[in-house]
Amino acid sequence: MPWEKIFQAFFIAPCIYGICLESKRRSDAARGMAKDWLQRNYRGCYIQSIQSSSWRWPVVVIMKVYTSKDEDFEIKLKIGLFFGGVFNDKIRIIYIRKTKNPLRAKSST
Repeated sequence: MPWEKIFQAFFIAPCIYGICLESKRRSDAARGMAKDWLQRNYRGCYIQSIQSSSWRWPVVVIMKVYTSKDEDFEIKLKIGLFFGGVFNDKIRIIYIRKTKNPLRAKSST
């Protein structure tokens, strides 16, 4: 009887591992698409940090961006569709928000 439980674990563990690998692959693809989108549409912006949530459908990417004029922005994108996945090149802008950088604000006073 204990073999039945051990035998089931041999099938469940690869499924969980495969789901984690697919999530990582989707996250990497979405980040790459977001970087390409930023360079194509806003050439003067540079990425400060990038976060992605691949456990959602579609993948949500949040980029913190700065310009050469010392302006900081936060851009939130949804990449892909629910059924199309990440790879259908559908990028939707949720918001572009100007943020204040606390380090630059303190140094100017």
